This record gives sequence, structure tokens and C-alpha cells, in this order.
Amino acid sequence: MSKKQIHKLSNQLRIAVDEMKEVETVSIGVFVNTGSRNENLKINGISHFLEHMAFKGTKKRSAKQIAEEFEGIGGYINAYTSKEKTVYYTKVLKQHAEFAVEFLSDILQNSTFDNKELEKERGVILQEIAMTNDSPDDIIFDYFQSTAYGNQSLGQSILGSPENIKKFSRKNFIDYISDQYNYRDIAIVGAGSIKEDNLLKWSEKYFNNLGKNKIKPLEVNKYKGGVLLKEKKLEQVNLIIGFDGLSYNHQDYYKIQVLAMILGGGMSSRLFQEIRENQGLAYSIYAFNYSFQDSGLFGIYAGTTPDKSNQLINSVKEQINKICKKIDKAELDRVKTQFQAGLLMSKESTSSRMQKLGSDIISHNKIISDKEIIDKIKRITEKEISQLASKIFINTKTTFSAIGKVKNIIPF
Repeated sequence: MSKKQIHKLSNQLRIAVDEMKEVETVSIGVFVNTGSRNENLKINGISHFLEHMAFKGTKKRSAKQIAEEFEGIGGYINAYTSKEKTVYYTKVLKQHAEFAVEFLSDILQNSTFDNKELEKERGVILQEIAMTNDSPDDIIFDYFQSTAYGNQSLGQSILGSPENIKKFSRKNFIDYISDQYNYRDIAIVGAGSIKEDNLLKWSEKYFNNLGKNKIKPLEVNKYKGGVLLKEKKLEQVNLIIGFDGLSYNHQDYYKIQVLAMILGGGMSSRLFQEIRENQGLAYSIYAFNYSFQDSGLFGIYAGTTPDKSNQLINSVKEQINKICKKIDKAELDRVKTQFQAGLLMSKESTSSRMQKLGSDIISHNKIISDKEIIDKIKRITEKEISQLASKIFINTKTTFSAIGKVKNIIPF
């Protein structure tokens, strides 16, 4: 496979292609280097709201036409907002690739933010917030990040508050687009049956109505930690035990990913085997690492009944103490194989390859090869994982969040 390259148009827009000649489809994504972390408290939620409004009408297409045109070619289009980026993406048959690029350019550059559509979508997002609040296994993650970072931007909800959603006006969206959506901070990527020259040509042809100003640098967020207990009449307690993690720019980024997998990344992981299989304390338990530009969060999620909560917490403590002392070569080798298999299996999907390509450019301004990742994983030793575990679990303040019948819980 030829080496993938990042091309920069004269307007600073970055373009890259991962060509797959053997497939009949292409996935195309527009990655915007802005998310809820770029918002202040007054406009928290606008990035996500704006993502919704992109599908609600442009100067040449109504909201209904947007839905009908894409489904008319058998294509798929969607978008999502995270803490640090907003992504609009499509998957189409290869003969519709240029149409997909034009379509994406239209919804990003020419949205009208019609007041009638705005009011309808305002109601949709308020329903989304209500749905999340009624889903303890969803809202616990918002509580967790809010507890870990407080009023800093990383502690804010991606959805925003109902109060903010109710007050956003058409002008708010126009101003945000002007400030945050610009050539320098956008990458357009394609994976599948698409040629590099074509994506370059189409991007230059259709993406010609964006701003040129670079967005403001992100404010540094500092991990704080703390405890949040939310009493609610539920059958289960949903809880997260968390620690100060690592940025995706940190030299130990892949080591912390491996640590999360050994501790709670699958059916053979320590937490799954001990908490679920041996003790029957939870149906769902896993470890994760959220990485951001300058910080990260390492967490352990579990759902259990109120009478088993403290027993589960104590068992997690035991597993944390054990992993700081010793890692078995066999389990590290197993996770390395699992990691490599997951990476290589994802190469069979145009969507996965498109997502990786765009994320690499937005996060690192370079494309990280599979070989580079696999080589780093292979070099990790048992001692390095135990040392990293000790650094994270022993030397940082804990974040503990729980929702349910929590009055008798003893926090981690």
C-alpha cells in the first residue's frame, strides 16, 4: 500500500485519502477542530446544536430534500460532536463520491438556520437531553467528567444545558460558524474507492466559502477529582471510579490503552473475570481511557445493585493494587495480540479507515501508520505497565461518581 500523505490546498484546507481499490464504496468525512471544549459556559451546547442544524436546510436544499437526496442514492450521512472535534461523514457508492463532497460542502457552508427549523430542532435536542438524564448509564459519564474537571470546559456536557438550548438564536449559530469553522482547522478525508486527485479537485471546487481565521487556542484544563453522589430511585447503582489519565500526545499513550485492556477491556480482563465471573457482582464492568489534547481521564465503570456496591468497590481496589504490583507476560501478550487484531480488522471497513485518517490529522497533524502503532505496542513490557499503573492509581486524586440508591455507599 502506498504511503498516505496530507495535502494542503492554497487556502490551508488539509486533504488525505486512503484508497482501497478492491471495494465499491467510499467513506468521506469532514473533521472540524472544534467541539464542546471550545465553548464557554454561556454557549455550552452550541457545537452539538449546530451539528444538528446542518441537516435542516441550506440555500439550495430544504431539510426534506437533504434527507431524500441522500437516501435516493442509497447513501448514509451522519455527524457527531465530541469534546474537541465535530465530524460530518458519509458512505456512498463510488460513483456518487463527488456528489457526497458537494453535499457536505453545502450543509457546512450554506446552512440557512431557518427559524422554524431551529425551533423544531430545539425541541429535539431538549428531548435528547431528557432521554440522557433518564438513562443512568449515560448521564453518569457527564457527572464523572463534571466531577473530574469542575467548571472547566472539559467538565461541560456536550449536549449543553436546557437553559442554553432554549435561548440560542440564529445569530449565535452564524457567529459560531464564523469563529470556529475555517479552512485551517478542517480536514477532509476519504477512504475506499476514491482517488487522491479527485478528492483534492472536488474539495477545492466546493469548499470555498469558509473563514480564514485560526481558532483560539484551547484553555488548559487541570484535573481536580472529587466525589459526586446522586440519589435516585433506581434498581441499580451506576458508578465510575476515575483517575488523572494521559493526553493522546503523551509518550505513554499506547501503554495506558494496554493498561485499560488488561484491567477491564474484555471478557478475559481482570475486572470482568473477578467482578462478574467469580463474584457475580455486576453484569457490566469495564475500564477506559479518555484522552484529550493536554490531559486525560482513566475510568472504571460498573453497574450493580445497591447492596453490592461497597463490595464491588472494595474488589476493584484489590484489582488495582494487584495490577500495580505485577503484570503476567501471558496476559500482556494476549492484549497485544488483541490490540493488533482490532487494528487490522478495522482496516476492512472504509468507515473505520476514514475515521482514523481524520482523527490523526486533527489530533496530530500527521498520519500514524499501523506499523508505527504495532511496533510501539510490541515494545511495551510488563514492568512498564505496572509502573504506569502505580503512577496513575497511587499518585493521583480519585474521582468517584455514582447515581442510584447511594446513601450507604463508601466512595473509593
